[in-house]
Amino acid sequence: MSSTMRRKSLRRVPGPRPEPAASDVPAVSLGRLTKADFRADEYLKETLRSAETTNIRQFRKGLEDARKGASKNLQKNVYRNYESFVFISKEISSMERDMQLLRELLHGINEMGDELMEPEPDEASRVGRRRTQRMSMANQHDMFKDQLARLWRTVRESQRLVPFAPGRHVVGEARSVSELSPSTLQTRQKVDIVVLSDMVLVAARKRGGGAQTVLVADRAFELANVSVADVGDAARSGFLVKIVNRAETFLFGFKGGDAKNEFLLLISHAKAGVFADTGAPPPLPLAAARSEREDDGGAGEEQQRQLDALDIHIARREFDAATELVLRLQGRGVKAADAQAAALARLVLADLLMPCAGRAQVAQNVGLLHRLGWDKEAKGAFLAARSATIRNRTRQLRLEGNTQLYIRELAIVYFRLIRNTCDWYAELFADPTMISALIAWVRGEMAGYAVIFRRHVFHAMQRFQVVASCLNHTLAEVDILGHAGLDLKFMLDQEFFPDLTACVRSYEARSVALLTKAAGEDSLA
Repeated sequence: MSSTMRRKSLRRVPGPRPEPAASDVPAVSLGRLTKADFRADEYLKETLRSAETTNIRQFRKGLEDARKGASKNLQKNVYRNYESFVFISKEISSMERDMQLLRELLHGINEMGDELMEPEPDEASRVGRRRTQRMSMANQHDMFKDQLARLWRTVRESQRLVPFAPGRHVVGEARSVSELSPSTLQTRQKVDIVVLSDMVLVAARKRGGGAQTVLVADRAFELANVSVADVGDAARSGFLVKIVNRAETFLFGFKGGDAKNEFLLLISHAKAGVFADTGAPPPLPLAAARSEREDDGGAGEEQQRQLDALDIHIARREFDAATELVLRLQGRGVKAADAQAAALARLVLADLLMPCAGRAQVAQNVGLLHRLGWDKEAKGAFLAARSATIRNRTRQLRLEGNTQLYIRELAIVYFRLIRNTCDWYAELFADPTMISALIAWVRGEMAGYAVIFRRHVFHAMQRFQVVASCLNHTLAEVDILGHAGLDLKFMLDQEFFPDLTACVRSYEARSVALLTKAAGEDSLA
């Protein structure tokens, strides 16, 4: 009996499930997956027609492994070919502009050859030609004046930004251009860009009466101070051109590649005319140093590779590596590196001008500008950024009827940021000759604080208790600066003494008027 029960129990214990054989699992055919006419439904029907659940799971795992492998290969290929892609894109854009310039030069050579083939004129014809040239020059000046007058009529407030100057004329214009934010690539406004012989005028499109659109002058740049860079053509970001004016950066998007190339050609023609008259070489844009590289005698392939690597470092915003490389190239006497150094310094200046930047980032940017020889510009950009930080913090304060609380918070913001700025300045700019700029900046910020204080306290005719409380809050913050070695009480006395005197005299006049009125109405006398 026991042996019979033992045999039945052994029959009930199930054994382990057999693993599916390798031949039963459908194989993933990468060849069929990569075909142009691949259809997923037909492929799954053919592959999984007689497959079991376990085999389907194994097939899915194989598909996921194939997808991960393809993703890794794609990522490696992108990293491997990124530098070549950037370099080739710049080469293509520069070649397009060079071809357009070459066509115009060839056309000019043909015209010059036709003129050389003309017979030698006699004396009478030479006199007539000189007279014709004088008349043509006079007509040209009249035409330039008409162009400026038409521009002033078409674009409002343009005469203020682009006044009359001898020889100034319109080279061309680009219409329906989008001004973008350099950080977010969001459209700020629609503009027209007018390229003149020595300036670039940006006119904003705004709505006038009804549905009519009018042009209003927004800003103007001197052509000698701007650097134009072709950002590139991308389906995601559009056809972009970057204009750098000293430490300011502006980004403009065009509708197509032809419109962008035409604008770049206008800029090159205008600069060629301007710098031909002055004899100075025009500043090269960020991506157009190739033409000057070919003029560097003895520049071998190794130097060309270093210049290309410098372009890539700047495009990737790898400022430390770019600074090391540009200083090395300048030490070897490479002329093309000077233009790249200026472009790199402008980008670092743009970062330094960002308000509310961290101390480490500010120190890094100032250090890079010091190595590039832009100490004066770094000093101005640093102080301008600190002023912008004070303005931003001031705008965040709320004035809800309590003047004493507002002035207290305002004093904390102003004087503590002034103290932090002085501490940072002493560490970043060790040259004693630069301390005068900091003193002038502190004096300007003190004047700004006095303007706000005067508007809310003295001009609002506050009571003497309120005036005294606001002055005490201000003096408390100034005392904190004094303990740190920065005594600004004399500046505060210079700013507020005339206002306090006027306030006391006004109070005295009001008190005398009230007493006189009360005495006149008193019937006890």
